[in-house]
Amino acid sequence: MHATIDRLSIQELLNLISSALSAATLYSTSHRQVREIVPRIAETFDRLLAQQPELTFMIVKNDLLYDGKPLERTPHNERFARIFYARNIGYLRFSAGISPDEIDQLLKVAVGRERAEIFLTATPHIDYGEVDTRDDWKPIRPISRFEELSDEELQSINEFYDVIGDKGDLDIRNVSSIIAGFVSAFQQEANPLLALVPLRLEDEYTFTHSINVAILNLAQGTSLGLEEQLLHDVGIAGMLHDAGKIFIDTELINKAGQLSDEEWQQMQRHPSRGAQYLMNQEGIPQVAICTAYEHHMKYDMTGYPKVPKGWTLNLCSQMTMLSDTFDALRTRRSYKEPWDFAKISGLMLELAGTQLNPYLTMNFLKLLETLGEDVINSGISLTADAPEMSEEELSKRHVCE
Repeated sequence: MHATIDRLSIQELLNLISSALSAATLYSTSHRQVREIVPRIAETFDRLLAQQPELTFMIVKNDLLYDGKPLERTPHNERFARIFYARNIGYLRFSAGISPDEIDQLLKVAVGRERAEIFLTATPHIDYGEVDTRDDWKPIRPISRFEELSDEELQSINEFYDVIGDKGDLDIRNVSSIIAGFVSAFQQEANPLLALVPLRLEDEYTFTHSINVAILNLAQGTSLGLEEQLLHDVGIAGMLHDAGKIFIDTELINKAGQLSDEEWQQMQRHPSRGAQYLMNQEGIPQVAICTAYEHHMKYDMTGYPKVPKGWTLNLCSQMTMLSDTFDALRTRRSYKEPWDFAKISGLMLELAGTQLNPYLTMNFLKLLETLGEDVINSGISLTADAPEMSEEELSKRHVCE
């Protein structure tokens, strides 16, 4: 008889693997963050496998089972399940003696650098199988339009942002499920622009803007062929990119007109504060933390926060710059009227190569044109209610907001 391993220890192992998977997906398996976690994973395996000879995990879509029983649906467990399910892996069995090199191979399979068949030859202590359980799991409900969100889902998003506003501890599970629904619909060739929040809700700016940036990120990611797990995390990053605004006075965010130098300095602190806040939350994808920090740095690195020379912007951060800029320009704010598609496109083309990645900009605008600019312009009503501001004055506002 072997001792029963408590589920807290199993969860500790899965959290470490999930963190390594997040970093490997965001960067690479050779990145410093991954290299620091691998020995900890190996040590945890050694400790657990000293108590029993094998650990077996079964994967059923987004659900993860250990010892034949479902584990709690945490963001870490969902990431583990989603990534390996995407590789057609139905179960993973780990036996005593697993080495750091074998963990490296596990991560490479997860991010697509190796095929699962490598487990048969290069990992004597890792076994896998393709288990067809597709009739046993409840599929993710595709969400192709904002209007398809249930009252319960809308409430969960509202509560999620209320918690952010109160600087509380986030439970990202419900929001993660909603993002997965959008991903599922878009992968079935639904038009992402139809999912944008109707402009009639524009008074709820934080709510609508965050969802729209997530949807526009997913539209870009789908067009670029991002795999499901990274696509999911890119959507989460869009929803959380402006988390740092909770540390900025609302009156300042909604101020009509140009910001003073002192106010502008305050506004520039929100990316670093947002990243710090998200770092202390459970289950937030690393790409979301990175994006919250980088989404105002600009393609030519003339933005903020200032970073050491040689800093490389993450792809998701550059995608979010586009989504953020576009949705801010098409929305009426206290300091500007909404812009139509032609005017927005013209400015974004001017910014391509300096503030915005030129290749992603062209892809973004072609994507929007293909999907239908009439959808974008639907409901836009240009008015004289907002003050007139020059493009130079707006340069301190439209990307920021």
